[in-house]
Amino acid sequence: MNMRIRPPFFALMFLACLCLPFVSSCNAAPKAPSVVSVDMQRLMTESEPAKQASEHLKQVRAVLQKGFDELRETYKDAPKDERETILANGLAALNRQMELETRAASQVVNGIVVEEISKWRKTSGVSLVIARSIVIDGDMANADYTKTILAAVNKRKATFAVLPSVNIEKRQEEKAAEKAHTPTVQKK
Repeated sequence: MNMRIRPPFFALMFLACLCLPFVSSCNAAPKAPSVVSVDMQRLMTESEPAKQASEHLKQVRAVLQKGFDELRETYKDAPKDERETILANGLAALNRQMELETRAASQVVNGIVVEEISKWRKTSGVSLVIARSIVIDGDMANADYTKTILAAVNKRKATFAVLPSVNIEKRQEEKAAEKAHTPTVQKK
């Protein structure tokens, strides 16, 4: 048997092999651009971890306010100047603690957002993800992946530090003075 390959058949096969990559790319899922942007402000305020941070900070604020109320009650009978100084110092300390707690909660949320962006970037073949706030010009309809990242971030649960505690201790000289003025009852 003598089989001979006809030239038109060979030409058609060659042409089909050349066109195969173009045809298969039409059916492929759209690929993300090499540079995309995300709205970090939106991720840091609207995501579930951000809402969890807000709730955590409400609890922190309540603990610190209760501590300040206890401080006020503890020193209500102190001389006015001394009481005002103690309350001002106490308020300053509680405000510093609130600031620390706010920064820590923000760092937790930021860590989750950045981790999810990094995971998505690696799996999507994206070279660079930038914050939308620094974009000067671009096709935002095709380059903004905030919703995609937000969906991933919303699946995460944030873990925050234990709530602070406020301990109020009277000064030693005040304890001694209070003890000296406290009437004692003697038993017969």
